[in-house]
Amino acid sequence: MTTWDSFGPTSARPRRIRGGEIPNPHPVSWRDQRRVRMAAPRVERMVEPGAAEGATVRLGGLTVDLDAVFTFGLFLALLFIANWGTLGAAIIAAAVPLYLFVRRKKLERVLIARSFLFAIPAFAIFSTIWSEAPKETLKFALELAITVVAGLLISSARSQENVLRAMACAFLTYIGFSLVSGGTVAIGVGAGGSAFSGLTESKNLLADIASTGVLVFLGVGLMAVRSRSWLWAAVALVGLLLGFHAVTAARSAGALLGLAMGVGGMLALLPLLKAGKAVRAWLTTMVGVVLIAVGFSYRWLSQALIEWGAQTFDKDPTLTGRTYLWYRAADLMHEKPLLGRGYYAFWLQGNPDAEGLWKYFGIESRGGFTFHNTFVEILVTMGLLGLIVVGITVAVGVFALVRRFVLRPNLALVFWVGVLLYQLSRTGIETIGIAPFYFSTVLAFGALGAAFGRVDSPKLARQPYRPPTPRIVQVWPVEQIPSGWANPHVSARPNMRLLRSDLPRGQ
Repeated sequence: MTTWDSFGPTSARPRRIRGGEIPNPHPVSWRDQRRVRMAAPRVERMVEPGAAEGATVRLGGLTVDLDAVFTFGLFLALLFIANWGTLGAAIIAAAVPLYLFVRRKKLERVLIARSFLFAIPAFAIFSTIWSEAPKETLKFALELAITVVAGLLISSARSQENVLRAMACAFLTYIGFSLVSGGTVAIGVGAGGSAFSGLTESKNLLADIASTGVLVFLGVGLMAVRSRSWLWAAVALVGLLLGFHAVTAARSAGALLGLAMGVGGMLALLPLLKAGKAVRAWLTTMVGVVLIAVGFSYRWLSQALIEWGAQTFDKDPTLTGRTYLWYRAADLMHEKPLLGRGYYAFWLQGNPDAEGLWKYFGIESRGGFTFHNTFVEILVTMGLLGLIVVGITVAVGVFALVRRFVLRPNLALVFWVGVLLYQLSRTGIETIGIAPFYFSTVLAFGALGAAFGRVDSPKLARQPYRPPTPRIVQVWPVEQIPSGWANPHVSARPNMRLLRSDLPRGQ
């Protein structure tokens, strides 16, 4: 019995016999075939492993997505925190560390990739050193860090569709209760009238919640249509109708402007999902140029917004006293321009400046008030250095988010970009992204963290594909006799073909 390795020079080696039902001789020798296989690049086969550990649990026959459960509970507490008070804050403070424990095996990959976003809460904690109220600064700075972690965990969740659905359920619950309560507040200086405020005494807060809910419902609806989940599409449609009604009833010019930016941005990005990478890059560059031009024209746009709000909602030209707030803030900034007074060290009971502003605006609760301008708020509390830190961090996050959308677009990124546009468009009239235990802050950092993908999602693992090793075929040389092909000692079976050997006679 002879194997392939038993043969001598190539000229004396018979052609290879391939296995199979009807074996046929191969026109290329076995050595040449092996050389071709070794020289050819490896073909990689995509293998999808199981779901990330800890992402889901089985309760009987029901699969529960822990990311969705955490998102629903977190946003429910964030939205109702004005009504629940200390209970809502306790739920948030307990839920985030618990979820960190659940995600502990992937936590390093989640936080390291997004570590630069912690520059903002780190600076807030660092401001304790020079703060006028160090204990309060440390407390609120730690709460801000917890809020940032919550946003980053949500943006890295395995199933963004389930996360958005849970978020939509929380917003729908809050808007539904608000519509049932029917709370209103007085506004205007002329005919005036009232505006819808829901469960709170602030129509701006209600409008912010409803506008954000509209963006969430739109994202859920788009994903539901793509997956043909008509039940969720119906839920999204109901949420859109209720959300638009709440926003218009609240009569908030800033919320309507931001909502137009967010919805318009999402709808504009949808066609780009099917476009080429070069088209997305070109259009993104053009949009960036437009936004830079808008930034340079900020004062003109602010004045236009003031005039539009006064005409549309019969407001005073100061946008409910914001201009006086900014006038007073200018004096405060001049006192400590570089480092500010410390994170959240201004709006505290007992501070004469804060007490005077609360009295001027009739804030009987003496809390829950801001300068209604993100830049002014940062300059007063964390100074010019804090504004630089926040600006650089946000700029890097926005660039990373846009870059990811250009390279790997999907509907989840469309939603996060829309949320970020909504937030950035309102920085001039509201305090965005630095308030602890606030749903808007969670979404702002979630949008920035979405630039680094879903770390816990089932990833396609690359494994080298090796073709099956061919079996070695045993070959018996056939004796050549004058009568032709014959071998009285070997009988050909149906699945074997005998070939004439190239060996010289006698070998």
